[in-house]
Amino acid sequence: MAKSIGVSNYSGALLLDMFTYAKVKPATLQIEHHPYYVQPNLIKLAEDNGIKVTAYSSFGPQSFIECDMKIAADTPLLFDHPVIKKISEAHGKTPAQVLLRWSTQRGISVIPKSNSQNRLQQNLDVVGFTLKDSEITEISELDKNLKFNAPTNVSLVDFPASGE
Repeated sequence: MAKSIGVSNYSGALLLDMFTYAKVKPATLQIEHHPYYVQPNLIKLAEDNGIKVTAYSSFGPQSFIECDMKIAADTPLLFDHPVIKKISEAHGKTPAQVLLRWSTQRGISVIPKSNSQNRLQQNLDVVGFTLKDSEITEISELDKNLKFNAPTNVSLVDFPASGE
């Protein structure tokens, strides 16, 4: 028997539907979450129902550039965004650390990805500083409702049909 379960990429509508029949609510909801895709209503719904939120792709388009995703390549990198750079300079932290702290300070767990030992260590150092409420708001206001992890963002032209 599982002690707890989690769901991934559920929308608010899917959570509400699941609540009508599930005997056990999930303990966690894993979602794409970054300043370009903040999803405040979904996060509030999860929190109101005792579901912890775990974020993936915390760096926004950076996480999808290696997938040759045009929408990611055409979107300004959060690491270079003037708001993120200003806040990172004010705290003496990297833009990545600011982005991760923006989530963790709001009670959202993060699962950052890196191939660099140095960046992995930096990613762990996100609790030694506190963002001001005004900085949290400023970052949250970058929201474009821009989801990268969507089937419509992948060009099927790049992938041959099976059997070809």
